[in-house]
Amino acid sequence: MTTHAETHHRSLLIGWASVLLALVVYCTGLGSDHLATNGDELLYAQISRLTADTGFLLPLQSVNDQVRNTKPPLLFWQGIFSTGWNEHWSLARLRAPNAIYTLMTAGLLLLIGWKRGRDPALGITAALLFLCFFSTYRYGRVFLTSAPETFWLFLPFALVLLHREPRLPEGVLWPWLWGGIVGVGLLYKSFALVIPVAIALALWQLRARKWSVREFVILDLWRLAMMIVAALLLFSLWFWLDPHPGLVLKDFVLRENAGKFNTGGESYLLNLIWGQSSLWRIVVSYPLDSGLLALAVLGLIWDTWKRRHHLGSVELVLWIWMIVLALFFCIPNQRDERYLLPAMPALALLLALRLGHLPRWIISATLVAAGIVMVGLAGLAILLQHAAAIGTLYPLWALLVPVGGLAMVTVGIVHAPLARTLLAPSILMIYLCYTVFLFPLDHGPGRFHGEGVESVIGCEVSVPSNFNAREESYGFLLPGATMKPYDNHWMMPPATEFVVISLPLDLPPPNGVILSKRLNMIDRFNAAETRDILSGNITHHLFHWDWLVQQN
Repeated sequence: MTTHAETHHRSLLIGWASVLLALVVYCTGLGSDHLATNGDELLYAQISRLTADTGFLLPLQSVNDQVRNTKPPLLFWQGIFSTGWNEHWSLARLRAPNAIYTLMTAGLLLLIGWKRGRDPALGITAALLFLCFFSTYRYGRVFLTSAPETFWLFLPFALVLLHREPRLPEGVLWPWLWGGIVGVGLLYKSFALVIPVAIALALWQLRARKWSVREFVILDLWRLAMMIVAALLLFSLWFWLDPHPGLVLKDFVLRENAGKFNTGGESYLLNLIWGQSSLWRIVVSYPLDSGLLALAVLGLIWDTWKRRHHLGSVELVLWIWMIVLALFFCIPNQRDERYLLPAMPALALLLALRLGHLPRWIISATLVAAGIVMVGLAGLAILLQHAAAIGTLYPLWALLVPVGGLAMVTVGIVHAPLARTLLAPSILMIYLCYTVFLFPLDHGPGRFHGEGVESVIGCEVSVPSNFNAREESYGFLLPGATMKPYDNHWMMPPATEFVVISLPLDLPPPNGVILSKRLNMIDRFNAAETRDILSGNITHHLFHWDWLVQQN
């Protein structure tokens, strides 16, 4: 019979091995054109590139004045420095700092769990669950504000939990330190985020004072006010350093922030309770952001509700932050699950604390879902192999990843004592399966090759673009050329000398001199294409050849 000590030791070994797996997942494939991401990433990359080309950090530059100051400058400065002022322009260089930010956030969770549980197991579980959230995987290692804002806005709460008592430490300097930390987060996202951070810390400190408003006002209110002032002073550096502060006020404060309250002439109350950006989008955001762990998060919420009168101090501070952030983002007319990403580390720690108390069927159902996704990715790889018809796309070792992942899922389902231990690594194996699936799209046939590519250096190339700044992706594939976008959904390729024409795999190549081609995966579809995909015609729309053509 296995003793408790042996079981714990085995779980620790699997946990540390899973941490290594997570490092592999988050540090590989950063240069992929097909990474799970958001359309704004290439827009932000374009702003960084254009700003660096001026030789100055400010003002920010863009092709379209409407997105000139779409975000504070810190993300763009990060991109400028990570690429050496465009000397080493690559997606991997742009994304690497954000992957590090995400891993540092996971490191905070590991430290908190280790300190609070006096054992690394809780910290390892919290870190792994955070890295398993689909929102973390999708937004946490790409060139977006999500990873840095999550780290800097969660850091004050992490320091509270790492403190010997879960309350704000005494002293005059601490509020300025807290304000500096929050201010960095504001410079990545928005000055408005100081409000939910301050409210959450105030509620927690008020609770630490046993709800004595008098004590709180005398002893704590001034410290929170100092923190807010320090954070806003740091954010105001943008206005002081930018040569056109009036444009910052117009673009960022009035259009980007105040514009989120614009109802477009519709009823605010109607939009609040009905529609694509209604209150319910925020209500379901935490499960949605959790991806395959959605069932576990719903179980956690139910478990917390049943124990609501008996929550520990760590749970309380985490729930306060999650609830305050959710309520804060119910107020604007635009609501999105991405807005709640700074609270996902708190959710991961809460889930780690109660994972052992969730029903077994939730864990089993999640493992089954993980297995289904792995099988689906393997099926997509087979479809791609068949549709491309250019020989073997995948090396033999690629089979080891889905086979290993499915074996892990099977052990977790069959062997009950290992189910919870194998939950996180099973989900991480999905992400590794996706990286392997992308192998031919990121290497070999997925790249433009040959002397024909060199012929476009210094030339203008018309490229298909179905979203803001989507043409930037071709800039990484055709270095030295100038990209000119055209919408291939609504117009024929322009009559320029060099053009990239994207066609389904089963269609013949276009007219003209073929300089090169690459295998591409399409990520956006119109309504008719989506219906056709759902009817079973997958490869025709999902996989294309991008033909680099010199037109006559």
